[in-house]
Amino acid sequence: LRQQQHEAEQTLSAAQSAAPAAKPAADEALKKAKIELAMKRAELKKAEKAGSGEPELSRLRDALSTAEQALHAAEDASQKPAPELVRTSKPGVDDRQRALKTELAFARADLRKLERDENAEPAAIDAARARLNEAERQMAEYQDA
Repeated sequence: LRQQQHEAEQTLSAAQSAAPAAKPAADEALKKAKIELAMKRAELKKAEKAGSGEPELSRLRDALSTAEQALHAAEDASQKPAPELVRTSKPGVDDRQRALKTELAFARADLRKLERDENAEPAAIDAARARLNEAERQMAEYQDA
């Protein structure tokens, strides 16, 4: 039995050492292409936000297009299946709703902070509760409308 165990351990260690340790080059190329595309996209957005001139924007758009093509080529070269894209529509948040959500979040945070503070004045805690109740009421009214 010991001889069989020893042979089995040797076979196992030989099989483990023969296993490929390095990642395929196609995976590395795919990773680099994804990073490059993200960087080019960020450069373009930054330039658009900064109000760069049309020649600069055109150059960045061309670079982005080239990076997209390189990513597609790397995806084709790698043996991985293409990711399944799931698109969801997200309704926008208008300014009023954003302001109400912000006020509600700050009111909650202030109340929690006061409740944790051992030296907090009871009047301050009551005022924070009233602020939170008012923010919740306004949000409920907005959502019902």
